Amino acid sequence: MADQPKKDPVNDERRQIDHVRADLVREFAAVPEQMVDDQVALDVGRLAAAPVRSFVPVLVRRAARERLRHLI
Repeated sequence: MADQPKKDPVNDERRQIDHVRADLVREFAAVPEQMVDDQVALDVGRLAAAPVRSFVPVLVRRAARERLRHLI
């Protein structure tokens, strides 16, 4: 059996957050990109101590999107 590469949960979460950020930048093209970055960073910071990391990208997307909707 071939060895499977080990998953790195920290890098996986980072990639997912980057994907969330890119999606939100496209969705909210009328909002300055820095503002999208700030909203994503705010939620990543709020969830930094979350013991269960699986849902962090989903929660970041939901909260950042909600705030960005109020900006436009």
